[in-house]
Amino acid sequence: MLSCTEFIPCYSELFTFLEAKRGREELNRFWDYLFAPTGSGIPLINYVKEQGIRGCYSYWAGTLNEEAADFTMYLNEKGGWFMNVMHHCPSKGRLLALKDEIGLTPYHDYCLHCDSYRQAAEKVGLKYIYNFNGVDHAACSMLIYDPKVFDGRVIVDENTEIMDRRASQNEYFHKDFHSILNMGIHYVGEHYGKEALTEFLTTFTHHVYTPVLTAIKEKGPAAIQEKILDTYHREKAEDAVETSLTGDTLTVTVHYCPAVRHLLDTGRTVSPWYPYTTTVIMQTLADAASCAFTMDSYDEATGAASYHFTKK
Repeated sequence: MLSCTEFIPCYSELFTFLEAKRGREELNRFWDYLFAPTGSGIPLINYVKEQGIRGCYSYWAGTLNEEAADFTMYLNEKGGWFMNVMHHCPSKGRLLALKDEIGLTPYHDYCLHCDSYRQAAEKVGLKYIYNFNGVDHAACSMLIYDPKVFDGRVIVDENTEIMDRRASQNEYFHKDFHSILNMGIHYVGEHYGKEALTEFLTTFTHHVYTPVLTAIKEKGPAAIQEKILDTYHREKAEDAVETSLTGDTLTVTVHYCPAVRHLLDTGRTVSPWYPYTTTVIMQTLADAASCAFTMDSYDEATGAASYHFTKK
């Protein structure tokens, strides 16, 4: 399992992987799949169908606070417009920080995927304008408006609701990132098969877990244990995992997978390819420690699992 707090670099790496394999057209197809306004994936469409333009305010009030963004949102239903000014995007900001910290290269057009939200807005008759000026330093803005009402003027008056937040006011913990990762893993598995999915997850591990791999080479299975416990700590699910390190053997028991639990709790279908986020990543960590990795059991219904590492 990947923690939802680790999703953004995985997202960026997936964009890079798809473009390298099949070109930009394939990445555009992936974005179309991911943001398709069907109601079962990214849920903006459910909000705007029910609430109209207010649904934009409701949807991003949830996601941006959970992502600990620096933003100011405006909603004027009487004027028929919604605007969000992203002072500092937590996603692009994390990628820029990782570039400095571990040399990770963000996908070169990472921010353009946000333009795909327009599928949901336009399906219900709204218009969508995205301003990408400032993305190099993690800033952007969007304007969504109802063409039947909006007169072309953004005027903040007594009819305007404003939400102004800073990252320090919130904790970075957006569990619905699990849904997008589940969809991404499914897309690669269904379109390209096990070999490509294994390649992607192995590459991700080498690119993003650089400090972990360095620690593993120095400390062996103990560093793998630390990484696993940290993942469940990030998920606020310490009760989900137990580990035991005896001699050259690290044993891990997962009572439930927080990601699988979230997917089921929100009515999503867990991809049959999702378990590879454990097996491939753990195999890659095992290789770094010169260990054999064995998946002893896995319950697809809950994500409960038992596996172990043994020093070769």
